[in-house]
Amino acid sequence: MAITTDNRQSNVLQALLSAESKPKKDVPMKRLGVDFQIQALDGKTINKIQEQCTHYTGKGSKREKVMDEEQFGALVIQKACLIPDWSAKELIEKYGTPTEAILGLLLAGEIAKLSAEILEISGFDSDEEDIKN
Repeated sequence: MAITTDNRQSNVLQALLSAESKPKKDVPMKRLGVDFQIQALDGKTINKIQEQCTHYTGKGSKREKVMDEEQFGALVIQKACLIPDWSAKELIEKYGTPTEAILGLLLAGEIAKLSAEILEISGFDSDEEDIKN
């Protein structure tokens, strides 16, 4: 029995050590006819983005957290996109900030699709995403 456990331990360690720390993926953007390249985000980065996009409404017992989904999607895209570089000089000159460029250039559905793809390769599946929202 110990051999099986040792083999399993060895297999799991080998899988962990050979895993890509930040998986990458190309996502086709049909309307634009190009592929964006995204990479996974770590939990710390996602939590930081969630905090940035969350505000409170109401007072006392009616006080509740509200997350700006559009802002969350745009920031996730900004942090995870390798191609395009949303901080490119040309985009900043025209839109002011990477977030404004994303919100100005991508359609709402494209932002939702892209941010869902990023969360998925970051280890969140759609069930967990639904719970979070």
